Amino acid sequence: MTTALIIIAVTLAVPLLYLATLDGSFTVRRSLKIATDPKTVFDTVRNFKRWPDWSPWLMHEPDTTLIYSDTPDQEGGWYTWDGRIIGAGKLTHEVFTGNERIEQRIEFKRPFKSVSKVWWEFEPDDDSSTMVHWNMSGKMPFLFRFMAKKMPSYISKDYDTGLYLLRGELESGAEVPQISFDGPTELPDQTALVIHFEGHLEELKKAMMEGFPRLGRYVDDSGLSATGYPFTIYHKVDLNNMHFNCDMAMPIPAGTASAEFDVKSYPSGRYYKTTLKGSYEFLELAWYQAYSHLQMQKIKPLLKHASLEVYENDPATVNHTNEIVTSIYIPIK
Repeated sequence: MTTALIIIAVTLAVPLLYLATLDGSFTVRRSLKIATDPKTVFDTVRNFKRWPDWSPWLMHEPDTTLIYSDTPDQEGGWYTWDGRIIGAGKLTHEVFTGNERIEQRIEFKRPFKSVSKVWWEFEPDDDSSTMVHWNMSGKMPFLFRFMAKKMPSYISKDYDTGLYLLRGELESGAEVPQISFDGPTELPDQTALVIHFEGHLEELKKAMMEGFPRLGRYVDDSGLSATGYPFTIYHKVDLNNMHFNCDMAMPIPAGTASAEFDVKSYPSGRYYKTTLKGSYEFLELAWYQAYSHLQMQKIKPLLKHASLEVYENDPATVNHTNEIVTSIYIPIK
């Protein structure tokens, strides 16, 4: 064997040997309390024809082709999905246990083939509510074993989104994240009064509660006119440590000077817009879904460029948190 062939053989063998050392197994469990009885939740979840109303995946591709068995709400019932961006697969009811548990088999066909176990538990609560548990366990295909450690975090956010949407279907007045993917757009040059922030998420929340009212009061007291909605521009985000480097900004006319706040100019650019209608508590899920949508669409974000979070109305002026509107702008080519 020539030296070149030996090098090629070793190059191919090393990653395969590494994959062979990985287990590839993963387990996910997410839970949410819903203010209705277990039977109502059980009947909703077992009816596959109701899944499009709250699916965290179908919101990415509402026109996905869905096919149902003759009895999609019974043991042995199934539905299949076949989408351009969300892939293809089949979900089958295997066992019902009273109104307490549903066991399912999920088969993925695209983007890769795998089979996993899914199960639901519906636990009665003392105040006529139900604690809903959505679980999944599986094993990644050999060549994808390296993804196993990250799978729980990915699936957890989808499950959290789905559980909140399910709660919105069943619980009157519940807080619900309604997320829409609006597509590419251009943002113009902007000048803004800013308060810079560096720190962790909980500190950021407090800083925003104090900072944006300060900026608003200054604009009013100075006789200025805001030229758009207040926004946060994120320069660096460390999600592992939840550390943020950002500016809280109030857009104002170019050329405005301020003795109290820094004034910065932000260049125009091309962005992908995602809109969240709902509580600010759902912003983390909205950001996750926004990036997931870009990945599904095979659109590359410009990770070294700043992203924006634009607050399109004042929470103090709405009747319900579900009316709060926030737009997310991720820079793209």
